[in-house]
Amino acid sequence: MGFPYDDMRSFIDDLEKEGELIRVQEEVDWNLEAGAIARRLAELTQGRSVKKGGQPAAVFENVKGYPKGFRLAVGTHYNPKRVSLAFGLEDSDHRTLQDLQKAFIDAVDHPIKPVVVKNGSCKENKLFGDEVNLYKFPAPMVHEGDGGRYMCTLHFLVSKRLDSDWTNWGMYRAMIHDKRTLGGLFIHSQHGPDIYYEYEAADKPMPFAIVIGADPLSLFFSAAPLPRGLSEVDAVGGARGKAVRMVKCETNDLMVPADAEIVIEGVVPPRVRAYEGPFGEFTGYRASPRDKRPVYAVKCITYRNDPILTMSCMGVPVDEGDIVWSVGLGSMYKRSLINAGLPVVDVNLPPEASGVLTVVSTKTPYRGIAHTIANVLDGEFKMVSMSQHILVVNDDVDIFNIPELLHTWASRVHPERDIFVRRGRPGLPLAPWADLDERQKMTAPSALYDATWSLDWSPEIAIPPKAAFKSIFPVEVQEKILSKWLSYGFNAV
Repeated sequence: MGFPYDDMRSFIDDLEKEGELIRVQEEVDWNLEAGAIARRLAELTQGRSVKKGGQPAAVFENVKGYPKGFRLAVGTHYNPKRVSLAFGLEDSDHRTLQDLQKAFIDAVDHPIKPVVVKNGSCKENKLFGDEVNLYKFPAPMVHEGDGGRYMCTLHFLVSKRLDSDWTNWGMYRAMIHDKRTLGGLFIHSQHGPDIYYEYEAADKPMPFAIVIGADPLSLFFSAAPLPRGLSEVDAVGGARGKAVRMVKCETNDLMVPADAEIVIEGVVPPRVRAYEGPFGEFTGYRASPRDKRPVYAVKCITYRNDPILTMSCMGVPVDEGDIVWSVGLGSMYKRSLINAGLPVVDVNLPPEASGVLTVVSTKTPYRGIAHTIANVLDGEFKMVSMSQHILVVNDDVDIFNIPELLHTWASRVHPERDIFVRRGRPGLPLAPWADLDERQKMTAPSALYDATWSLDWSPEIAIPPKAAFKSIFPVEVQEKILSKWLSYGFNAV
């Protein structure tokens, strides 16, 4: 295996060897066909490996209207097996979201600083000034009804705070306006957009670099928000057990992975806006209306020979965005809550809920711990505004078991006493349940669901016992059945 991966190409080679990727030789149109295939693959895969009935990732080797070698890649992070391979975890076929959360937290807690090199394969071709042409690459029209062709759907934006050494990597969509400009949605509370608004307040253009087709862990960590001040590239080094090789941009001082496929450089000028969107988003809906949004003025593009443009077709789960948020944001929420001294057992952002539901299992030492959990997440993570539903349950619940989770939600939340509408926080501008005004002003409320048993209830009388194999039968009966399970003639589990 090629771990640790320095580039996307070596990862793609290993996915192919594992039966998790195919190379499509038939001509594929960048105009909707590539996006439709990506969406179909996601919906058929549902987070499963190919061995368990999922569909493979794909590299489109023959894109209509583009020279041979200009390729599109989709589905590289669609299931836990592919992400486990990216992390270099053994027995990737059987890795769970919990395993990936542990690997993620270990990486954040054991960072390795990057190394700067003089050159990299991302510099094999260079376009400056009037040579710049974003249409040179097969940027897809991802969904019908999108506002234009989206160059940036699986990538990351590199930006640096105005008066700090902290550099942020974040994944924020970007649509082509013309050959030399892009436009994108900047949501307040996201780190990259907040950095831009610092520059705008100072009446200065923000230097940027957009990295497309980086190594699989760099892509993964860039889409999983870390707390402010933590560096994604350092965490990637921790996950790799080896420093990331970085190279300086051509037109600014930002650093980018040396072996990325495509790097776009330029500035985001203050107070310049152009119409961007709409776009089919991670919530599973095209919920954000077309509006005037910040503009990327491109000064330079560097790229590898035969570049691969990584792309995503966000929509109804499960796709790479759902996997990334479940692992990355779930890991950071859990780490934050435990560091705050709370008796939290697990945190799950179920991929099936598109990142807008956060579930926390906890011991309940006092009444109202659900509110404490929600308040800690609010204080530490502005990005918790993306999780518009927070469900807190007792520690007897396996929150990664979706049927058990749904049963708990339906059976333990009192419709009047245990549901709390939360206002006055940043709302989600992509929330499909919000009205148009709430989406545009980011004022949609959120909800907290307290599914913990009341401490006033007697465990012997008031708390109903769960009628489940592990809880309503004597331990000796369970052990006997488990030891004889195969001899009964049943299948192994």
